[in-house]
This record gives sequence, structure tokens and C-alpha cells, in this order.
Amino acid sequence: MSDALPVSEGHGGPMDPAGSVDDHSSRHVVVDVHRLLHDLDVGVVVQDRQLRIVYANPKATTLLGITTDEITTRTTVDERWDVIAPDGTPVLDDAHPGPRALRTGAPVTGVVLGVRRSDAAERVWIMVSAIPEFDAQQQVERVVISFSDVSMAQRSLRAHEAMYQSVFRSMSEGLVIHNMDGTIRAANAAAERVLGLTVEQMTGRSPMDPRWRLVRTDGTPVGSDFIPSEITTRTGVASQAIIGVHRPSGELAWLDVHADPLREPGEAHMSGVLATFTDITAERLATLALESSRAQLQRVLDAVPGIVYTFLHRPNGQGQITFAAGRITEVTGLDAQQVRDNPQLIFSVIDDASAQRVWEKIEAAAAARESYEQVIQFRLPDGEVRWASTYGIPEDTAEGLLYTGVVLDVTREQRMADALRNSQRREAMGEMAGGIAHNFNNMLAVILPNVQLAREGATGTTAQHLADAERAALSASDLVKRMLGLGRVEMRDDLQVDLVPIVREALHFCRQTFDRAITIADDIAVAAAHVRGSASSMQQVVLNLLLNARDAMQGAARSELTVHLSHGADGQVVLSVTDTGAGMSADTLRRIGEPFYTTKPPGSGTGLGLASAFHSINEAGGSWRVASQTEQGTTFTVLLPMVEAAPVPVTPPPVSGGALEGTILIIDDEPMVRSVLARQMTRAGMRAEQADGAEAALELLRAGAVPDLRVILLDLSMPGLSGEAALPLLHDVAPGVPIVALSGHVPDSMMLPGTVAVLQKPLGQHQLVDAVMRAVASGA
Repeated sequence: MSDALPVSEGHGGPMDPAGSVDDHSSRHVVVDVHRLLHDLDVGVVVQDRQLRIVYANPKATTLLGITTDEITTRTTVDERWDVIAPDGTPVLDDAHPGPRALRTGAPVTGVVLGVRRSDAAERVWIMVSAIPEFDAQQQVERVVISFSDVSMAQRSLRAHEAMYQSVFRSMSEGLVIHNMDGTIRAANAAAERVLGLTVEQMTGRSPMDPRWRLVRTDGTPVGSDFIPSEITTRTGVASQAIIGVHRPSGELAWLDVHADPLREPGEAHMSGVLATFTDITAERLATLALESSRAQLQRVLDAVPGIVYTFLHRPNGQGQITFAAGRITEVTGLDAQQVRDNPQLIFSVIDDASAQRVWEKIEAAAAARESYEQVIQFRLPDGEVRWASTYGIPEDTAEGLLYTGVVLDVTREQRMADALRNSQRREAMGEMAGGIAHNFNNMLAVILPNVQLAREGATGTTAQHLADAERAALSASDLVKRMLGLGRVEMRDDLQVDLVPIVREALHFCRQTFDRAITIADDIAVAAAHVRGSASSMQQVVLNLLLNARDAMQGAARSELTVHLSHGADGQVVLSVTDTGAGMSADTLRRIGEPFYTTKPPGSGTGLGLASAFHSINEAGGSWRVASQTEQGTTFTVLLPMVEAAPVPVTPPPVSGGALEGTILIIDDEPMVRSVLARQMTRAGMRAEQADGAEAALELLRAGAVPDLRVILLDLSMPGLSGEAALPLLHDVAPGVPIVALSGHVPDSMMLPGTVAVLQKPLGQHQLVDAVMRAVASGA
């Protein structure tokens, strides 16, 4: 190294030793390098090619705690320096700045090293730069190494690092630092605890390692497009997600993960990704349990055949529905979501009268702090009427009395109750009709034979009048039979009738008798339509529907009646009657067919016509439906199962064999009936004995007071000992004598053991005589 360096200073002459300057000549300043290096506040050492320290200024020896003589005996890689890097790792010989500059010929600057002082156990932290110097052959001749004391800054940095490490370790959140390739390079204790792995086990792993078995909240596997650290590595943007990770034990932990990019201040590029995560397993399990509970509650609400609700009754008397769930649409016909958003909509479909009653119930219950219960009626947007039972239990709240309750759909129960009431009413009608029929038929049993007897000797106008009276009596008898059908629950299976002639006959009758302003059209699309039932019952059905349609069109601007008869699907006969009348309201439709219910003014109807017709339809195994709109008209449709046409029965010829003879015993509690029956049988050639009851008849027979007895006529409906109860007793005292039963109240299909026939009153002369002749023939 030169002792002096020429330094150019302007354009003057040589430096004056005394320091003066000649302004008119070029000058040179001779610098004392030793003095300069001696006074520097930076340590300087010179290393030769053999790494020996050949020079050190005072600052260098002071920083290193060594004398000048001692330092020149060392090399820059002397192990006594005990050189370490800031992270505490030893610095290898070829990594020292001096040897590196000597080897590479390139300056090495800004390297921080910890060097052990010779006079103390501690290290001094120095920032080192090594500048190579070259000889004439451009070979590195020596290296000038300069260094300054950065111990204070390094201690401060290490203190901060220690503090950061302490914070890093003590954080309750898991913290992981990822390299740019995604691998983990550092993790804190919370991460170890949460993930169940040590730092050593995590180091080098990436989030895509299959051992993590990452899943989403729905249980599906996680890809790189969902992992926050992977997203942040690709985009440089912070990211967050909830991820499930499987610990080594197999337990699933749920983590709320946040990823942020790591950048040096002022730098745009990332040096890594910082991922923090919180263990939310307990919260997640609680959330899942809550979701499960909500799902279970929803299933319960869906299973309730109605609506679950809360109703707030405020102190000022106002009230509102605050919550509604369950089968909202099914009960109210309203959109379920709209009602959940605005529960007050339920009030829009509650019948006004029902709303008034339920409000009065709530007011009374709220005043007494009691629960309430009430049946309400809903009118659905499509016009359907439904019933519901509402029940509420109170609870005091800061806002008022909160009722929690349920609205249960009881439409089916209500209709069943209505049907039961109708059935009970019909049953009562049947019982009443039976009593009426018995008495009425007893009267007809007197009238009809007498009329027939009177006709035999009558001529001219008298004969015509008696013929009309006979037809009226027969019609009255048929009317009684139909009235009895209201209470009857069985029908003979062998009865069947063709609807086509019945409908044609009914239409002919209507065209002859209805107001000429009514246009009657028919569409009979079949040649035959055989159904189960009797001719009289089907006539009743058709005529009642036609008469009902006529009455509905009174006062209508347009009066058109259309009858359609065809074969329908599934082997059915379809009969429809359509009118252009006033139509029916929902209430009327609901009660249609109810006995004694009528919308006609007093004296214009009894409400029995349709009730009787529907009964006949049900007995025939059919069904009916009604479509009606107010001011638009009504269509009644009857569906009846079609049956095969039965062979035409052959009417047995009258029994021949001459006139009747012998004695007939007539047992009936009605004197006039006994008298007319006696006259009929006397006229036929028999001697008639009479008894006003079963007890009297038994006395006569036991006394032998009825000689030459050929047949017994027995009324079944008598006070005291009934005809049915007397049958075995009569057979005991008059064995072998045939018994013909009579009644004004028996089904056509009734066959009574112990009798040869059961006849329905009233009886014509020929019908009675023929039945007696057959009975006598059977007992011969």
C-alpha cells in the first residue's frame, strides 16, 4: 500500500509544504494515508492473498478488542473470531467477505457479522464491506476490508425479533408463514396446538398435501381455488375461507383462515404469505347443531296439519300476527313466502264473522290472561271454504301479551261432522218416514181395493173418474216408497234399469209442462245406458235435477236447459244437467243435498228433492258433483257405474186352477184394512176370518175356531206381539199353513223366513188374489 496518494485539487501547481497555494501554477496535495486511516471512525484492515491481516487501523483494533501486534498474527478466517450470521449460524471460511472478494474479484458490501472480541465474551456486530485491489496483471493483490459497529442496531433488531418471536409464539391464533411455493417455513405454538403437528412436521408441507384432507363446510374436498394461502400467492390479494382440516388423530377441526401477502416496505413483490387461523370447531359444531335443530323444527312445522304462529296483543288493545310457519298455503291458499314476510295477510282470508268471533275470544282471554280456542273459517282466493281450529297460550313480554299457538286444519273433520249430522238427520227422516209410510199405506190399502172394486161395476164418466183415482193411489204408493228410500241403506243388487228411456220420458214431461220461455236441449249420445237401480229411483233422480234447474232459472235473462247423456271413462254412465240460472254461493254448495235445506221461498220447496236424489245415486254406487258460479248457471253431473243389461224377466202367468176356496185368516190391527182385505178375498171365493192382532189370532187357532184354513195374511207392523215375532207361534198352532206377510214399511228385497211372500201395501185386487193363489198352491 502507498504511503501517499496524489490527489488532484483544481488546476493549480504542487501543494506548498507549508500549505500555501500558488494561484498561477498546477499544484498537488500529498495525503498522509497512515494519518487518514488512523483517524477514520471506521475500522479498516488489509488482507493479503494468504488471507493474512497485514494492516489494521486503531478503530479496527478497538472494535475487535485486540492489539495491533495481535491482529497482524491472524487471518480473516481465524477460528478465534467465532464469526456468526444474524440468525446465529456459523459463517464458513469461504463465506467471509474478505475471502469472497479475493476469490471472486468483486466487492462484497453490507454483510452483518457477529465477531467475538478478544477482550470479552460478547460479540461485536459489524457491517463489513470488502474491496479488492489489483496489481499490474489485474490479479487481486490485496483486499481492503472496512467495517463499522452496528451492535446497538443489531441488539435492537434482535430485541425486536425476540419480541416478535414472543408475540408469534404466544398468539392464540394459529400463524403459519408460507414460502412463495406454498410450503410452510414457520409456524407458532397455536398452529401446533390447532393442527396437532410440530413445527418440524409442518415445515415443508404445502396446503395441497393430501394428508391435510381439507374439506368445505358441505363436506366436499377442497381444491387450490378455495385455499386462502394459495389464492393470495396467485393474486397478491388477501383471502378468507372456512375450511375443515383433519388432525393426525383423524379428528376434524374447523378453521377460519385468513391469508395476507408478505412484502418488504416499499416493495411490490411478495416474499411469502402469512396465514392466520382460528379454531372454530366448537362454534361450527354449535352451528351445525343449531341448523339440525332448525331443520328438525322445520320438519315438525311441516308435519303439523296447520299453521304455527305468534300473536302479540299490545296493551293499547291492538294486535298483530308476528310469526307464521307450517302449511300456510294448504290452509289459507296464500303464498307461503309472502305470509312469512307479512303474517298479517292471513287476516285477508279469514271470514269476517269468524274474525269477529276470534277477536272477541282473544280480547276476553287477554283480559283474564288465559289461553283461547276458536274455530275459524277461511275463504281461499279460489273460493274454497275451509275450517281451522286455532289455539293460543299467553306469555307476558315487554311489548304485551304474546300468544303462541297453532291453527289446525279441521276441514275434513268439519265435513265429516256435517256428513254425520246429515246422516243422522236422514236416519231420523227414515224412521219418521217409516211411521208415516205404515199409516199412509194402511190408508191406501183401504182406498185402492175399494176403488178397484167400484170400477168393476162402473161405466162412462164414473169409470174414468175411478180410473184416475186408482192411478193417483198407485202414484201415492210409489211416492211413499221413494220417501222410505231416504232412510234405507241397501238396495237389491239384481235391480237395473236403462236410463235412456227414463231421460227421454222426463224430457217429454218437461217440454209439456215447463214455461215455454225455457229452451230445452238434449244430447243423448248412447242407445242404451243400463245402471243399477229401480225405474222409480232413477226417474226421481232425473226429474229432481230437471225441476231444480227450472226453478234456478226463474227471472233469468236467458233460460236454457241442456241434458247430456253419454258413456264416460272406466265403464261409467255420465248424466249432466246444465242451466243458465242464478248459480249458487259457496255456502249453498257446501250444504247442497242436506235434507230440509232449501234456498226457495217458504211454500216453494222442502229441501227433500235433491237429498232424495243424491241418496238414490249413492245407493246405485254412483257419485255426483256440482259446478256453479253465481249469475253464470249450474251443472249437475251424475256418474253411475254401467252394468250389463239383464235378461228381460218373464212374468209368471197367473195361477190357474179354478176359484179359491176354504178359509183365509186375516191378521191386521187396522179395522178398515181387515175389512177391505176380507171383501177382496170373499169376492175371490174364500171365507174370511179376521183377527185384530197376533194374540187374538193365536187364541182363535188354539180354540179350533178357524176350520178349513188354507192361508194366513199377516201384517208385520202391529202393536203388542209383532207379526215377525208371531210367525213361529203361528206355525206351531197351524203347521203346514202358508203365511203371506203384509207391511206398509218393508224393502222390496225383504224375504222373511217362515213366509211364502212379503207384500207391500197397498195391494190391488189381482195382485192380492194372485199372491194368495200361489201361497195356497205352495201349501197343497
